Amino acid sequence: MSLRKLSTSAAALILALSLAACGSPSQSSTPASSLPEESQSSVSSETQATPEPAEDNILVFGTATLTYAEFYSGDVSSMDSFDAVTSATTSKYGIMPNMATDFVDETANADGYHITGVKNVNVAVPASELEAYKAVNDSFAPIEGEAPTQYKTVKMEGNKAVYSATQFNIADTVTDATAELQTGTSWGDYQINVTDGAKVHLRNTREDEGFDIGGEIQGIILETDSGFQVGMEHLQSIWVQPYEVSFNVLADNTHNTHISGFDNLPELSKLVGETVTKITYIMPDSAYVYEFDGIYIKPLYEGTITATVSDSYDSVTLSTSDFSAFEKGKLTVTYTLGSGRSREVTTLLETELADGTADYVLEVSAIDGLEAGGTYGAVISSDTYADITVALPISSGQEAALETLIAAAKEKLAVEPDNATLQEHLREAEELLANTSAASDEAGSLISELTQLTSNEAGSGERGGH
Repeated sequence: MSLRKLSTSAAALILALSLAACGSPSQSSTPASSLPEESQSSVSSETQATPEPAEDNILVFGTATLTYAEFYSGDVSSMDSFDAVTSATTSKYGIMPNMATDFVDETANADGYHITGVKNVNVAVPASELEAYKAVNDSFAPIEGEAPTQYKTVKMEGNKAVYSATQFNIADTVTDATAELQTGTSWGDYQINVTDGAKVHLRNTREDEGFDIGGEIQGIILETDSGFQVGMEHLQSIWVQPYEVSFNVLADNTHNTHISGFDNLPELSKLVGETVTKITYIMPDSAYVYEFDGIYIKPLYEGTITATVSDSYDSVTLSTSDFSAFEKGKLTVTYTLGSGRSREVTTLLETELADGTADYVLEVSAIDGLEAGGTYGAVISSDTYADITVALPISSGQEAALETLIAAAKEKLAVEPDNATLQEHLREAEELLANTSAASDEAGSLISELTQLTSNEAGSGERGGH
């Protein structure tokens, strides 16, 4: 393949970029006007021919598929714990176009597939090393036209490609967003939910249109006040609606049931006890930095607390009555309709945890007249541990809502048989109804998703699930 030709001025610009990015020593020449007077006479007044830069100083830009370790190289504290692949058990293999997988078809991947890294990453390769690079990464495709403003530089060391830190194109630094930390959710031990401030960047509907950060997201970096940085991966931490960032830790790797195993656990575990002050969202050609006062990642409670409810859903019974280790422990039970900024939360109980108290009565009169099918949630908070999300069972109102939405989904699929996203959520809803231990929060997420997907109005503004 022939290399595209560069004009003298473009070559000079790329020469400067390549020297900086690749760590080569700088080279400079002194302009005639700054030479001593006796030296200026030796400079010809005629136009001098500028020599073409050496091939190893020319950068060839292209896109490539990288492993997570390669993608985050130079941008996070360590790449040592990234595995070559991340096993996945759902069928959302095509839900994010820049998520690389080994999916072939439903038959070959009947037992799942693997998330192998990131696609369409901008890279810059020295021209003299291009053929050697293509020999180790055959996904490389040259970029025609202007060079990208965000990219990683590649150098070949023997038969190994070594990637630089990303040359980020920071599109915006957001300082007025808020963040909420949840623990023990169905998506991970910890989950950070970010709400945009005055300017909305983060996708929070079923469509990408109108959002700077959406389904094409390539990566997310969490950074703490100590300078520790860790990279997130698709379908375990990064979701289509990326205002939700979730992760597990080594102490407990049981909550996330949507993939077969969490990757990079040793690095993710180091976040415990740290305070997250920055989240960087990486899109193909730009990055958005969100800065916070601090999101403290408290230690997890190592025990297990479960809950049962009465048939009328007017009382909650916790599986333990010993809360002596919980400093200023408190139980809060809520009923939530909708999601995101438009959600309506009603508190059914807020009380101190008391040793010996097993049954907690809910003020269900507070939701008289409200729409059925809302999400019941219970959280135990304390100064000692990270908030514990206690799973409450799916309610009869949610079951009825899901049955109605399943019927609506099937009706819409009769008209739109190729709607893969709707097909996937329909399957999840049917599986959830068949699950006798289904949780209310997971049902609520699906209800929100299916409500949007079966609506004829695109971009309803509601924040659904993952």
